[in-house]
Amino acid sequence: MSIATVGIIPAQLLSIAFGWSHLPDNARFTGFCLGMLGDLIFLISVLCMRNSWRVGIPDKDRTELVTNGIYRFSRNPAFLGFDLQYLGVLLMFGNGLTAGFTVFAAVMLHLQILQEERYLTETFGTPYLEYRKQVFRYLGRR
Repeated sequence: MSIATVGIIPAQLLSIAFGWSHLPDNARFTGFCLGMLGDLIFLISVLCMRNSWRVGIPDKDRTELVTNGIYRFSRNPAFLGFDLQYLGVLLMFGNGLTAGFTVFAAVMLHLQILQEERYLTETFGTPYLEYRKQVFRYLGRR
């Protein structure tokens, strides 16, 4: 995942320097708005997690299962925010290089979600399984 995180910045700079954007201005503006929405969703998800926020899967550190706030509408709002950020970058710079980083990041983030779901199932059991039945992985409720 660090490849996408670090690599997207030079991809953006190269796109600007060489004028590699192949999308119209309105698509680029939409990309900017999506990226900003992704930032906002990520920030809200971190604030809702409070003391339970961790990067990655904790080895020993036990946290609470957070199901309130933005987590009522998405089991993975931070990852949804990241996906929107990368999609925004793709629309802003619209070229093969940013498309490659966007697809790579989306796949890697999804794989991380699957790992976290296994961890949460093992750690929280029935309460997490009930939560999974009510709230979609990315966005929405049943």
